[in-house]
Amino acid sequence: MNYYLTNQELVDAGKHYLQEYPELAEASIEKAEQACKNMFRVPYTMDMDHWVYMGDPIDWLYNPSNDLEFTWVLNRHWYMLDLGRAYLMTLKEEYVHTFIKHLRGWRLQNPVPNNLPYDKATFFQQPGPWRLLEVGLRVQSWISAFKYMEGSPVISDSFREEFLLALVEHANYLTSYLGSTEINHAIMHMQGLFIISVFYHDHPRAAFWRQFATERLELCMVHQIGPDGVQCELTTHYHNGSIEMFGAPYLLGKVSGYPMSEWYANNLRRMGAFTHALIRPDHGSTAAGDSDLLSSGTERLALLGAILEDEQFISMGEISAEILWMFGSEMYETFKKQQQSFNPPLPTTVSFPQTGFYVTKDEQNYLFFDAASMGGAHGHADALNLEWMWKRNLLFLDPGRYTYEEGEWRRYFKSTRAHNTVTVDGLDQTPYVSSQEWGTPLAECVTNRWITGEEYDFIDASHNGYMRLDAPVLHRRWLLLWKKSSLMIIVDWLDAEGVHDIEQRFQLPPSANVRISDEGNTDILKSTIDYSSTIQLQMHWKTSSDPTCDFAIVSEKGWVSEVYGVKKETSTIVGKGTMTGKMGIVTVCTPVDLEEETVPPLITRLDIDHIRQDVSISTTDKDGSLDIYLDCNEINWIRR
Repeated sequence: MNYYLTNQELVDAGKHYLQEYPELAEASIEKAEQACKNMFRVPYTMDMDHWVYMGDPIDWLYNPSNDLEFTWVLNRHWYMLDLGRAYLMTLKEEYVHTFIKHLRGWRLQNPVPNNLPYDKATFFQQPGPWRLLEVGLRVQSWISAFKYMEGSPVISDSFREEFLLALVEHANYLTSYLGSTEINHAIMHMQGLFIISVFYHDHPRAAFWRQFATERLELCMVHQIGPDGVQCELTTHYHNGSIEMFGAPYLLGKVSGYPMSEWYANNLRRMGAFTHALIRPDHGSTAAGDSDLLSSGTERLALLGAILEDEQFISMGEISAEILWMFGSEMYETFKKQQQSFNPPLPTTVSFPQTGFYVTKDEQNYLFFDAASMGGAHGHADALNLEWMWKRNLLFLDPGRYTYEEGEWRRYFKSTRAHNTVTVDGLDQTPYVSSQEWGTPLAECVTNRWITGEEYDFIDASHNGYMRLDAPVLHRRWLLLWKKSSLMIIVDWLDAEGVHDIEQRFQLPPSANVRISDEGNTDILKSTIDYSSTIQLQMHWKTSSDPTCDFAIVSEKGWVSEVYGVKKETSTIVGKGTMTGKMGIVTVCTPVDLEEETVPPLITRLDIDHIRQDVSISTTDKDGSLDIYLDCNEINWIRR
């Protein structure tokens, strides 16, 4: 077998696609119709919201924007999948004619380059179609589209020969330039080469291509998947994308008679555990690094479960159209039944200490805490950042990525000030250089304490990003989530020399309404955030510094990006002050569901001492009083 499914299984999948996913099916037909007119909407670019005419014949290098991704993504030919799927649903031969015309036109305009400099072929080349990343992805689009249309009488023997020659050109190119196996690009290079080796399995070099691709995919796993099962770029989007990129060759090898090792499969399972950990109760996923706010690992988890024949992953994830196109309608229905009969386990806290990610999960809370390293070009300057969801309401969020286009917006969404952490002197924790490059030194995190139990989870971590300043600052953060009382405590210690402007920031969803208290008592500062008609969050602050810091709470405009290329205005709560020497900030957050509780939690005492580095808090709620004491060595509490 030279593909995931036979021709008849693909025909059946097309019928099922129309039945199960009518909106996606309609969108595939619309994309196919527009492609016949040389019109495209290019995903993951700043032009993804409208159709762009590319000329006749198509100029594959035309770019109407300043976004380099436009040219790269267009030349991956993802739209050809829609041409093929639309053909399976309609048997409209115009789609096949368009596929052939576009592929021939592309080859005519873009012959294989001779003597291309190594750096231009592997990573940051000038806009063009022969970066290895596009080569690896393009052949996957071509082969899948060809298989979808293979039953058409329009597919002639002469075109088949042209098509196979184009695949040989791409395979030889992919084995001529070896991109670094330490970044996700290399997975896509070798995924493409592997599918060529299986599809064109009777070519004399097919066995070499297959071995070459398999060995380099294994190297990618060694270099990119850490001991915790987390992809090295430390972003949700690229981790979940890597699951598919590693998983598809594994599945294709299994069904075609070229199975990969159990070691390879076990690495995929470890990756799945991390994907599952970052799925929130609303089925979204934390947008760590260059990820979308609306990203979700549920579909990737179910796909991985199908690939590994792991019923638990299938059941904990979400069945998708991708599973239909890779496994066929019969297996799709089997997986759907498995999911419907599944009783999910109770949520539990999980940690990835070698990476520096910590996730608290219980029946009310989802809390993600980032004490990890930068993670490379796709990382953000977000050390000690957090995301918190309570009763399926997102209280503090990661803002997403918005764009890869160089400029103020790229810089903003990667910046420290766009995340739920502390900025010093308005600077990023790591110096920003450009869209895909950070300066030095990179901020490094250390986890000092991690405690998890039935009553609470506690993290104590620090980063050295501001130690590079002429007057160095060490930021250390304690975070305690009290599970039994709907209470979160954040303590930020700033061990500094000289005078600094500091900002402690919390990014809110666009629907949140902020009310800053104007009560005369400045000893304890207070604000209230209304998330809906019933969900409310009370926040209290107190500071300790030497000398006294003029600290105030304000609401400022912020931005969030749900998907690439789209941003929304939102509110950010900011604690501002100018400090000299050492400073401590304690922030107490008490969420309440007004439908269930007539008396919100009350903070009766709040003390912090930056000399002793300790905090004392007393609260009263419907269950009584709670006294909490924190210092560098212990956590004590008394319930009265």
